[in-house]
Amino acid sequence: MSETNKDPIILVGGGHAHVEVVRQLGSLALDRGIVLVSPSRHTPYSGMLPGYIAGQYTFDEFHIDLARLCARYGVSFLEAAATGIDPTHRRVSLSDGRILDYALLSLDIGSTPSLPERVSGGVSVKPIASFTERLAQLDALATRQNEPLRLAVIGQGVAGVEVALALKHRLDGLTEHPVEIALVGRAPVLIPERGALARRIVARALEQAGIAHHPLFDVVGFDRGQVAARDGRRLAVDEVVWTTSSGAAGWLTNTGLSLDSAGFIRVDETLRSVSHPEIFAAGDIASLPDPRPKAGVFAVRQGPILAENIRRTIGGQPLLHYRPQRAWLALISLADGRAVADKWGLAASGQWVSAWKHRNDTDFLRRYR
Repeated sequence: MSETNKDPIILVGGGHAHVEVVRQLGSLALDRGIVLVSPSRHTPYSGMLPGYIAGQYTFDEFHIDLARLCARYGVSFLEAAATGIDPTHRRVSLSDGRILDYALLSLDIGSTPSLPERVSGGVSVKPIASFTERLAQLDALATRQNEPLRLAVIGQGVAGVEVALALKHRLDGLTEHPVEIALVGRAPVLIPERGALARRIVARALEQAGIAHHPLFDVVGFDRGQVAARDGRRLAVDEVVWTTSSGAAGWLTNTGLSLDSAGFIRVDETLRSVSHPEIFAAGDIASLPDPRPKAGVFAVRQGPILAENIRRTIGGQPLLHYRPQRAWLALISLADGRAVADKWGLAASGQWVSAWKHRNDTDFLRRYR
């Protein structure tokens, strides 16, 4: 193994935080190389996924080309997935058999679908990077149906609402039979994490779109065309789409890193691993001291702090603290030209909110084009 102080900085995953790290650190004259490892050359911006599903954006318009971004900033890009970490020897194993030595390591690998115990099948929105392939399967299913396609979208959070509305808009345009969509979940209300006014606006949008909402429906099974709830209720469906809570990559359990009970990497206020100070984590895969939902809005805010703390670690300087926002703006796409803005219990909707969301999303991507 080469000398640690000569080894590069390895960035595993092309998430929202790491694209900013590439931009910032690549602009500096550091005394070591930087390598970004990602299983896909193109990384999506999660905030634009509903617009992509609904046909508002093309693939290229909501993805960042990581290879091109890295080339612009003098960062090496490897198209491969990480499969293991040896923190004792500071090595990362890749899916293509390569082993990389590192001086510092950062992980921004997102999350995986977390399905109910003993439940399999269906179409998961996560990982978003490969969802476009699974979306094509739903398109094909809709077009070959000789009767209305019945879908159940599992999850009542913002993601579930946006995906249900976007799929209704998309798939109705592909078939002469209106698609029947049911939004189901264990919570008693829609988007329980948002304000009451936003919930009322969203409920009205679902009703206008003809999407049925089934609250207190704790999914425990999906088999033979039926979704089963814990209380015995059943829904007849052709397919399910999972937008439920996130899980961590299973291979992390063999790394020796300190993980939380769900398998996410425990970090301190500086985004550094609590067990291995030469390793950082950000985005969904990071378990913060002050927990927050697994949402892109936090990863975006972590990017500048992560980049600065990697730089400071190299220079032996004190690190900055990342302080996640306690109240955050949600811009919820309704797939009909409108969006909802929600913060502090206040909410508004309209085409102007959709235009605001579009501007915010495209401004973010423009930094990395």
